[in-house]
Amino acid sequence: MFFLSEMPASPKHVGALQIFELPPRAPKDYLKKLVARMKSQPPVPPFSYWPLFPRTGMPQWQVDENLDMDYHVRHSALPDPGDTRQLLDTVERLHGGMLDRQRPCWFCQVIEGLHGNRFAVYTKIHHACIDGMSGVRRMYAALSASPTSTVFTAPWAFEEKTAPPRAEPDIATRVAATGRTALAQARAVAELSGTLARMSLQWMKVEYSFHQVPFDAPRSLMNRPLTRDARAVGICTLPLDRVKAAGRRLGGKVNDVVLTVVDAALHEYLRHSGAPSDAALVALCPMSLREDGDHAANTQVSALHVRLGDPQADMRTRLGQVIDSSAKSKQQAREMSRDALLDFAVLMFGAYELLERTGLQERIPASYNVLVSNVPGPTGSRMYLLGSRLIASYPISTFLPGTNLNVTVLSHGNSIDFGVLADRLAMPDVARLTESIVQRFAELERAFAKPRASRARAGSNALRSKPAARR
Repeated sequence: MFFLSEMPASPKHVGALQIFELPPRAPKDYLKKLVARMKSQPPVPPFSYWPLFPRTGMPQWQVDENLDMDYHVRHSALPDPGDTRQLLDTVERLHGGMLDRQRPCWFCQVIEGLHGNRFAVYTKIHHACIDGMSGVRRMYAALSASPTSTVFTAPWAFEEKTAPPRAEPDIATRVAATGRTALAQARAVAELSGTLARMSLQWMKVEYSFHQVPFDAPRSLMNRPLTRDARAVGICTLPLDRVKAAGRRLGGKVNDVVLTVVDAALHEYLRHSGAPSDAALVALCPMSLREDGDHAANTQVSALHVRLGDPQADMRTRLGQVIDSSAKSKQQAREMSRDALLDFAVLMFGAYELLERTGLQERIPASYNVLVSNVPGPTGSRMYLLGSRLIASYPISTFLPGTNLNVTVLSHGNSIDFGVLADRLAMPDVARLTESIVQRFAELERAFAKPRASRARAGSNALRSKPAARR
């Protein structure tokens, strides 16, 4: 799907930006040796595959017998002073442009010279090769909980543990399995037909459903068509324990707080840009359909449409609205089978793609305004790459048809790192958006602190008034 929907203005690769602090007394050739060690590790599937596009039929994976590790693993340096803005300028250039389809669709670049005795590792891979969960597992397989560990397995050399091969089934077993698959698909089609019928009634305002439906979102800056591969990247970090605590105040989770602060920050950005929205925005939230124990390096996702908060809502009210809307969307998903959810995703993404390629998307309501994805990472407090401490992991994702804004978050230890990807032509000042995310979270925390502070002030005033009453 991702190869077929890819266009020069909208490549379908994903990336990750990791920032590390060099170990104390690291030798001058530390990074040179790190890069050499990376290059020495031969890739395993899917990192050893390149896509063959036959004249008819679907793309097919082929093993690259002459893989050039000097092409896939690179080393560069920032000029002085090596600040964050220079790093993001570099990442924006690296993240733009389609990957070479004549080679395995990935590369990794070590970037030295970052201020504060730090360096960065940027990795880019086609979304057809891997999904977020699988990518995170491989990315963190290269790290260790020990600062003195010398063990290192590059993400492209990491082999997932798989179940031992089973004996070849007999003909009767294969026929039965084919029958079960056909029956499951028939049930999924029936489920999907019922879901689409209910959605149609809601679109026509004949019936009100409790969940958000596609193509019922306000059009905004985030829905302008992509006309050129011009990217803007922003990053920020929030403390995970405080995000969890804020969500618990109203019975919500990390995802609810993330959606709330992104929603509030977007409304502020739109007002500042002179294009405010007078209706609630809608987020598309990917959900993994990967079953427990499934470590295949492929993409298995569907998505939920979640209506966000009212434009003028305060932070406390906004969080409550998001929690309620998210719960209703999840309930809808729970009522559908895994096969039906996969079919729904294919159908919706196909519709988005058709509308985008024909230019019809601007003539109808938007399906959603922003893609917001949460990829859970490891819970360990500190992780190291050959002695270098991991400071942050920022996911830099891709666009799906219908929006030019992607916000992906990745949690690790006590941090939740935000990677924001936007179309530079529509939203050039992404730094303002990431700054607003941090500010809106602080505002949310203050909203919960106010009642306690008010009670304390009331008690203090009462104590101060007593002597005056006695006089």
